[in-house]
Amino acid sequence: MAGTKNQHNPPPTNLASLIRGLYGRVARRLKVDPSYVSRVARGERQSDAIEASLERELRRIMSLVRTNHDGAGRRAAKRASVRSRKKARA
Repeated sequence: MAGTKNQHNPPPTNLASLIRGLYGRVARRLKVDPSYVSRVARGERQSDAIEASLERELRRIMSLVRTNHDGAGRRAAKRASVRSRKKARA
């Protein structure tokens, strides 16, 4: 198995920016303090509403990551489509 490459896809570069502010967004939506959301996320407190909202927000973030593919945004997608059109012409 010396010739086998390990295919490891690193997380997109903008994943951190998408996750940053997660607790704040959930807290704002539910009109609670972000520290309370953090405590619920760590399991120190219980709240079905906050847990559900955290799950929804994480699903939204993951769908954005899947849409972005590599996190490079629209510029990379545009360059890729131009390259594929050039290949099709050749």
